[in-house]
This record gives sequence, structure tokens and C-alpha cells, in this order.
Amino acid sequence: MTFFLNKNNKLYLLPSILFLLLLVLFSFLRFYLVEREEGRRVALAKVVAHQVGNTLEMFSADRSRAVNNLINSWPDRSPNPVDWFHTHAASMKIVLPGIDDIWWLNPDFTVRWNISSENRSGLLGKPVTDFGINGDELFQQGKATSLTRLNKLLDLYVLRVDPNNLSLGYVVASFDIKTTLETMLGDLIGPQFSFSIYDGTTELLDYGVLVNDGTIVSVPVIFAEREWVLNLQSSHQMVLMGNLILVGGSLMSALICLFLFWQLRSAVRLSQSQLHYQAASEAALDSIMLYEAVSDGVSNVVDFTLVDANKITSKLFGKDMLKQESLSLNQHLDQMNGKDIFSKIKKVNENGEPFECVLSRYKGSQKQWLKLQIVKAGIGIAMTVRDITQRHLSQQKLELSEAKFRRLIDGLRGHFIYSMQASGEITYISHGVKDVLGYEASNFQHNGRNFVKHMPNNMQDIRQRQLQGDRTEAYLVTYISASKEDVIIEYTDSPIFDKHHNLVAIEGIARDVTADIQLREKIYYQANHDQLTGLLNRYAFDRKLQKVLNDIHTHQKIATLCYIDMDQFKLVNDTCGHQAGDKLLRNIANILGKSLKGSDILARVGGDEFCLVLKDTNSDQAQHRVQALLDNVAAFRFLWEDKVFHVGASVGLVQIDHSYTEAVGLVKAADTACYTAKNNGRNQYHLHQQGDNELAFRNAELDTLAQLQHALEYGCFELYFQTIKPLSEAHTRHSYEILLRMKDKQGNNISPAMFIPIAERHGLMTRIDHWVFETTIELLEENNEHVENLEKCAINLSGASLNSPSLLTKMLNRLKTSTIPVEKLCFEITETSAVMNLVNADVMVNEIRSLGCKFALDDFGAGMSSFTYLKNMSVDYVKIDGSFVKNMCNDVCDLATVKAIHDIAKSMGKQTIAEFVGDAKTEQCLKDMGINFAQGYAISKPQPFIEMLKTGLTAA
Repeated sequence: MTFFLNKNNKLYLLPSILFLLLLVLFSFLRFYLVEREEGRRVALAKVVAHQVGNTLEMFSADRSRAVNNLINSWPDRSPNPVDWFHTHAASMKIVLPGIDDIWWLNPDFTVRWNISSENRSGLLGKPVTDFGINGDELFQQGKATSLTRLNKLLDLYVLRVDPNNLSLGYVVASFDIKTTLETMLGDLIGPQFSFSIYDGTTELLDYGVLVNDGTIVSVPVIFAEREWVLNLQSSHQMVLMGNLILVGGSLMSALICLFLFWQLRSAVRLSQSQLHYQAASEAALDSIMLYEAVSDGVSNVVDFTLVDANKITSKLFGKDMLKQESLSLNQHLDQMNGKDIFSKIKKVNENGEPFECVLSRYKGSQKQWLKLQIVKAGIGIAMTVRDITQRHLSQQKLELSEAKFRRLIDGLRGHFIYSMQASGEITYISHGVKDVLGYEASNFQHNGRNFVKHMPNNMQDIRQRQLQGDRTEAYLVTYISASKEDVIIEYTDSPIFDKHHNLVAIEGIARDVTADIQLREKIYYQANHDQLTGLLNRYAFDRKLQKVLNDIHTHQKIATLCYIDMDQFKLVNDTCGHQAGDKLLRNIANILGKSLKGSDILARVGGDEFCLVLKDTNSDQAQHRVQALLDNVAAFRFLWEDKVFHVGASVGLVQIDHSYTEAVGLVKAADTACYTAKNNGRNQYHLHQQGDNELAFRNAELDTLAQLQHALEYGCFELYFQTIKPLSEAHTRHSYEILLRMKDKQGNNISPAMFIPIAERHGLMTRIDHWVFETTIELLEENNEHVENLEKCAINLSGASLNSPSLLTKMLNRLKTSTIPVEKLCFEITETSAVMNLVNADVMVNEIRSLGCKFALDDFGAGMSSFTYLKNMSVDYVKIDGSFVKNMCNDVCDLATVKAIHDIAKSMGKQTIAEFVGDAKTEQCLKDMGINFAQGYAISKPQPFIEMLKTGLTAA
């Protein structure tokens, strides 16, 4: 700049000013474009971050809702709650990917069961607090979350099954954080983003490097009631347009100004062609030397003498070179290590054909490469010399880098790199294609289309979208490999555009996904088929049956459902073991499969239960096919070791028509028909008709009645007790209510809600009440020490017993001769039965109370009585119905009802007992209200009476 502003060179001030103005202009453009680029990156990151956050929250809400649905559908009673939980939880896990495992916790927070057999041995019995769950928080709030590591990073989401029944425990859903995030974020966030997800200070997943340049977007995400933070940043362009404009503009400005400068200086300093030549020579970047030919006097050129050279020559060959007046070409070539090209230079002088070459020499300890160009010039030659050392070294590095890159891409296993024209013609393919398909790269490049077995149906649409500038999703192409096997290749295209946004090439990476797809198909098959028989499983059958129902409603079709139950399977299974049972099931599945036609559907839906859908077949047609099927099964003889078994099947048929809308009701109807077929003699079928449900109900009732009569005959009842806890004062002696249980032939408990109504309808309650009374008195008489610590033992009496003078006489006689202090006995009667038998009930109550026994009015508030009846009844206790108690802390009406019953009973001189007390909060509320006694699961669960008498009960 000093030169430009020199007083003697005022003419050259214009290039400097122009350069400064252009530099300011391009700097402003660069600043404007950089600001816009950062704004675009922030806006794009915000949109994607909120979309990812919403998707993760929807994913979490969907899984949390499924856990709540599992809890809400929890049965009040189940013969085997573990099987119920395992079945429903496993189904939920299959339907909702992302759930790693589901646990069932005991009330003491230990793992009772989990559906994943891989971790079961290490989980069962282990407290969930070992995995970071806060036990106090879980007990108080009924839910909790934790981030833990069990072979992998898991998010645990815990919910209480029933706040009113703590014995049901808790359900834990564990989410595989890494798999879930990689699967979902891989689909939502492209490679142009860097991101990280944190749970507090724990990093869950990251991709790329976040640069703290003000463009990072942070979004909170709620996943399974845990707060995560998603940090997202859009990657900047490799070469920002603003910087490119600034650099290019600066260079262009410099070139323009330099050109103007040289033109102005040439105009001032030089004149005519000689001065122009001198300026061009001095401004050249190459060394320019002019040589005059030297002959031997016979017109033979023997050498050349240097006559002129530019300043670059002195920089290239030394400052003293221009001072040598008679430097010959041979001497100069000797300095450049190029004497062997002298003969070729002579030919240039002779015929005028230009010549160029590259020479190398050592300049000190560094090797130097020079490019020579020789042309004819007047009576001699002109030689330009350029130092190309840096370019040569850069070229060597580039070649080494390219060779390294090719070694890397050729070394990829299961992948290959490709480049193709917009038309789809391959221009480059890496050698990895041989590892994938077995073809040489050159062979595949020219003949790849001949190896294609199947192309995507939308291939033309993919190419059209790429021509329009859109980035397309990965697509699959199936090839026939060199070994004649099907290989599925996934192509991921990256379109390359010129500055006019025209598609010039398509580059990308291809990978062999054959094994992945086969694994996916295998998993799908295993999820929908029974592993033992290969038939559809219950889950897949339910979906197909619902589709059949939809088709029938939509297309006016018809079909028949057959529910098949094996008649002798349990005998084989119990006699010969599970291996024999498995083989029998496979054989039966083969027999059933041979009867299939076209679109029929066959599935195994239970242990020895199958479902068959006969499409486009009415019930009349189905009966012929089912009879043939039964004949085939009956003709089959199952051989196992030295045993031969005759097996059979019972089949229930239901014609599928417009009267059915859901698969559940349809299967239930078929199951009922199958049950009828079994009761009718087995190895036959029964067609479901209207009224079948009533028949099944009657059969079930008769079975229960038979079990009741057997229990009365042989004493197959069992007494339980449940503690009644005093709330108003401390008692050292204990009080409880006697409860009745009955077992079926398999030893499982039958709910009193099932057999008591049947006993009432068939006049057996008086006998049952007498058995309970006599058994209780006998057991108490055998345990004198226990009776000494007894405050009150409550025994239930039914409405039928209130109307039985004979039972009254037996009870009075027994009480008079018993050694038990009668004041320790209390009899409970329900308010409904007492009101319906008011006169008889009053007689019986007064007779028994005259001996000193107490009476309690049970289920008060749920029946038909009023406070007027209560006033006239000679009872000592009023038991408030549990329907008002169990939810009183959450329902104002229930709370008011309980308080009203207690206040009125208290005013009549009667004490109150609250039933169904399910938690400590309810117990405390009752205590504050003044209720005298409490009974429920929060106090104690029903336990065997005899075991208590043996071990003793130390607390009241």
C-alpha cells in the first residue's frame, strides 16, 4: 500500500481505492450470508428437535397407557395370577416394541415374576430398590421411575396395581433406552444433525460433535415420567457461501486491481512493444531466458548463449546468473541436471517444433522439480522454466491419499461404494462388490443390470425425485450372486448437483442386508407361529379371525369357526410325560392340517386346543367336514414306547355371520359349544345355537352343586379367619371373623361368591351354617389357651338359618353345654336377610343373646334396611358395608355416608365396624372419625384358622 500511495505514483491510487471498496462490499455480503446461515440452522434444529421430542413423548405415552391398561384389566381373582400376568404382559410387549421387559413386584418391592426368561434367574426375589427406585416415594405415590443398568441401560417405570389392594403389588415396565433411541432417532434425525440426550447428568445417546457457536437447540422431553434434555445442532456447510464469496471476491478484486496496476504502470513506464515485452517478462511467474545460437562456422549449431533473462531467473538460479555475459545453454543444463536433452533443444531450433519436459535436481538438501518449455525465437530459442516442486509434492500426496481411500473402501466387508450417472449407468464401483456378490468390479460395472432379479416397483419415481433435487430413502435391489444365491442389497443414494442444481451424478454406499431381512422374517414368523406345531399362535389367529369378521361384514361372505379340544391329551401327558404330549400335539396338528382347503385358517390357541376357520363354508357344509376330521382323529393310534392310546376330539362349531362383531365373543361361543360336546360324550361336535350359554351355565351350576354336596358329606370345607382390629382403644386380646372356603377336585379354592348363591338356591345354607358353627366351637374347645386370649369370635348366619327353628334349638343346646364363655362369641347376620325375616330374626337374636352372645348387623347400608329397622334390632355391632369404606378418602359422598352411619349407630348405643379397609390412610381416617373397629386387607388378609390355632396369634 505504501507503493500505491507514494507521491510519485498518484496515478496508481485508483487500484488501491477500488480494491478497498470491493473488499468492504464482499465483507458485508459475507457477514449477511453467515447470519442467515446461522438463523437457518437454528430454525431447522428447532423444528426437528420439537418433532423428535413430540415423537418420544407420544412413544412414552403409548407405552405408559399400555401399562395402565394392563393394571386396569387386572382380575379381582385368578386361579393363577402369574400366568395371567405373563400372558397379558408378553402380548403387550410384542404389540409395543421398545419395552424390554415387564416385572411384577410383591408388596415388599421384590420381583415376583418377569416375562423375559433371560434375566429371570437374576431378578426373582431381588428388591427393586437395588435398581435406583425410591421405596418411600413408590409407597407414598404409587409410582416411581429410575434409570439403571442391567446388562444395558434401562428406564424403569413402576406403577401400583391397585391403591385399595396393596397385596397385588406393582408392575414395572423397563425400556431399552439405547435400542429405542437409536431406532427412533435414526428415522427422525438425519446425518446432517449432531445431537445428545441427557437424563440429568447421564448421557443416554449422542451423535456427532456439538459446537458451542450459539446454534445448539435444547428441548425438554418427558419419557416415562422422566425429564430428558435433547440437544440438537444442524451441521454447518463444509464451505460456507459467505466465506466462499469473501475469499473469491477478495481474490478477484486483487486480480482486477493487480491487473489495473500493471496496466497503469506499463502505460507510464513502458513504451511500444519492447517495453511491453519487458513488463510481461518481469511480471511472469516463470523464469524466461533468451538464447542465441552459436555455430561452428559451417552452419552447425554447437551451443546457445544467454542474451536476456527476467528477474525470476535470478530467484530460481541465483542472483549472479544475470551478470554472467557468456553463460551457455550446456552450462545451464548442467545446473539443472538435464544435459541429455540438449539434442532435443537443437531440433527445436532446426524445425520450430516446441518441446517441454520435467527435470529434477537437488538444491542444497532439498529435491526440486523444474518444468522446461522451449520454443523457437528468432535466431535462437526461448526457454521458460517453472518451479513445480510444490505442485509435484501435492500431487504425490493426493495420489497417496487416493490410494489410501481406495484401500479403505475396497476393504469394507459387506459394503461397496458406487458412483453413477443420472441415467443410472455405473461409472465407478469399489472392489467390495466382489466380497458381497462375487463379481469383479469391472464385470459388475458393465453388466450389473444382467444380475438383477428384482427391482423396486417405484424405481422410476425414485429417479424422478432425484432429478428434481429430492433426497430419497434407501431402497432394496435383489441380485443373483456369482454363487447363484439371492442377495438383497440396500442402496443409499446421495445426489450430486452442479451450481445450477442440475443432477450430475449419484454416489452412495450399498450394503448386504440379506441376513438382516432373513432375521426380521424369522422373528416375524416366531412371533406369529406356535414353536411346537408350526401353526399360527393365538395372537396371530385373533388378528386373522377379526379380518374374517370384517370381510364378512364388508363383502357379505360367510364362514364357520371350529373350536377343537383334545379328549385324551391330559392322560397321555400325565402318563408318559411332556415329550409324549408334544409329539401327540404335532401328530394332531398334521392330521388337522391335511383337512385344510385353500384359504382355511388353522391355529393352536392353547395347550391342547386348536381353532379352525372354514372360509366360504356354512354350518351345514362344515358339519360334514368336521365329522370327517373327527373320524380321522379317532382312527389315529398314538404309540409311545410300549403304550397305545386312542385319542379323540370335541369340536364346537359357530357359523360366522353378521350377528358377531368381535372375535372374542365368537371364540367364547365356540368354546361353549365345545364344552357342550364334551359333556355330551366327547369325540363329537356341537353346533352353537341360541340358548347354549344358558345350558352351559346350568351345567356349571350342577357341577358346583355336586361339589358342595360332596364337601358337606365329607367335610371338604376349610375355615379361615380375618382379624378385626379395635381403633378406639388398645386390646391385648384378639378378635376375628370366621370365613368359609371350599376346594374343587384339583385342590383349587372356589370363590364363596360362586358357591354361596348356589347353596342358597338349593337350600343348603342351613347345613353349611351348622357345619361352620359346630366346627368353630369344637376347635375353640380344643384350644383353651387360645380362648383365654380371645376377645370376640364372629360367626356368620344366613337368612335361611334365621328361619330354621331346628337350627336354633341345636345352637342353643350346644352353647349351653359348651365350655367356651358365650360372651366371646358373636353372630353376624346381613341387613337384607334380617329385614326380610324381621320377626324370626328378632326371636333368634333374642334367644341367643339371652345366653350372653353378641350380634352384629353385616353389610349395613348396602341392602334394603333403614335406620328405623336398626333401632328395633337387638344387635351390638353395625358393620358398615365396604363399598362405602374402600374409597371414602377419595369420595366425599362415601365419607359422609360412613360418618352418618357411625353417628346414628353410636346414638343408639351400638358399636361400628368398618369393612374393606385397604390402606393406612383409610384406617387413620376411620380412627379420626371415631369408628370402633376396622377389618380389611390393610389390617390382615384371611388366613387358615387351624394354622393360627397351632402357631398362635400374638397381636390383636
